[in-house]
Amino acid sequence: MLGALAIVIAMMIGAMYLMKKYFYQAPVASDGSAIIHIISTCHLGPKNSILLVEVLGQIMLLGVSNNQMSILATITDPGAMETLRNLRLKERSFPMSDPLARYKSLIRNFSRTRKDQ
Repeated sequence: MLGALAIVIAMMIGAMYLMKKYFYQAPVASDGSAIIHIISTCHLGPKNSILLVEVLGQIMLLGVSNNQMSILATITDPGAMETLRNLRLKERSFPMSDPLARYKSLIRNFSRTRKDQ
């Protein structure tokens, strides 16, 4: 029974990997020359989220729901803008070309902690 469960889980992970590989759409300008850049996303519900977006050097906080999109705030504080740009540069230094890289690193870290014990 455990073997069958392992096979089913492996098939689900394989299907997820193939779907990500063939249906994942990379950003149009991955070299940082895009006009619109989504810095962060926070999902509040099934169809509600808050986005932190940079458009032509301006940073805006957008509320997105099923029916509308509205500007909640515009960040003009130079200190906050510099902090966000530094975070964005940090993200670029660790590219995630593989959509499953996070899960691979979690599995590697888990196996290392198991070996240490």
